[in-house]
This record gives sequence, structure tokens and C-alpha cells, in this order.
Amino acid sequence: MVTVLLCAHNLLIRTGLRKVLEDDAYIHVAAETGSADEAVELARRHQPDVVFVELDMPRGEGLRIGRMLTGTGDRPAGVVFIAQSFDSTTALRGLLAGARAFLAKSDTPRQLVAAVHAVAGGYTVLPSAVTAALEPWAMLSTAFAAPGAADVFGLLTERELEVLRLMATGMSNAEIAEFLSLGEATVKSHVSRLLSKLGLRNRSQAVARAYGTGLMGVPDRAAQ
Repeated sequence: MVTVLLCAHNLLIRTGLRKVLEDDAYIHVAAETGSADEAVELARRHQPDVVFVELDMPRGEGLRIGRMLTGTGDRPAGVVFIAQSFDSTTALRGLLAGARAFLAKSDTPRQLVAAVHAVAGGYTVLPSAVTAALEPWAMLSTAFAAPGAADVFGLLTERELEVLRLMATGMSNAEIAEFLSLGEATVKSHVSRLLSKLGLRNRSQAVARAYGTGLMGVPDRAAQ
């Protein structure tokens, strides 16, 4: 039996997902919520195998839920993001937030159920629309990758690495400041220093270098 948690701002979406998934005898929807904070508590309580998250929830709550739930419990839940559509920035942020699958709200019930079983089995589900959206990032990373380039990250402090990882999700200085509980001026200073240390001219080059050398992941908010 695959245990599922539903996280969506829209009650109609949660109701529709529950109906579709519970038609499968091997899927149990343990709980549902429209709140990021409640999602974490429900995940601790039910230890779901798969968590459906509405990616385009207000105020970035969908991404926040994904980041929090991939590190919750004895074993990380497989996060499935569902959205109206995926552009390059949205797909990239979703992957870095821990997504194991992406689904469109227009996908069929059969596709939803198949994604649940695939993620529960340890697989990743990336539709062609998502891989196409990520193609520009892959091209950039190839352009800036070079043998031994990862060694240069040893010049950065832990905080500068955190800022660089968050830059790679497409976050602005203001968003990074909010995420790390720092002043925006402090973040701007970190960005300037890391660009100087890496010998790069702008944020785009820094992000491309990060992906070209495998510097992936999103730092923990609690890491100060």
C-alpha cells in the first residue's frame, strides 16, 4: 500500500486528487492540507511514501513544502509537484526543492496513479515538457564546465556557497535574504564577493558554473 499526503491551496484540487487516487486499491490518501506548516506535521505523523504538492501555491508555499518534506521523517517522502505548466525557472526550482515527479493539472487519472507508483518505487518522472524547459540550463552548464573547475569553490565560505546554491534556483537577492533571514545588503555583499572570487562577471555565469561543476542542492534554512 502506498501512503499519500496531498498539499494544495485549492480545495477542489485536493478533492479531485483524492478521488482519483483512492480509486486505486493500492493507494491510501492519509491526509490533506493547504498549509505548509501543517504539511510538515502531517508528514511526521503519517510518514507518507509520496506527497502531492501544488507547485503554484500562493507565496511560494509549494516550493517551501517540497524543501521541508524531502528532509522530514525517517525516510524522505517522494515529492510530486503538480502545476498548470512548467517553464525553465519553475522546473529548476522544483528539482532543487526535491521533486521526484512533475505532473500537469491536465494529466489523466491514469498518469497520476502511475506517477504515484513510480515515485514510491524509487523512480523519477520527468515529462518531456519539463526536460525541454531544463534544456537551456543544461546548455549553459556545459558551456561553463571545465576540468578541475569545481576546485575553485574551495575559495568560497559556507555562507557564500549557500547564497550561490540559492542563486541557482533563480532567487533574487531579496528572496535569498528572506530565506536565510539576512539583510538584503548582506546578501548583495556575499554575491559580489563570490563573483570576484570565481572570476565571473554576473549571476548568470555563476549559476552556469555551479551547474557545470555539480554544485547542487538548497541549503537548510536553519544553517546559520
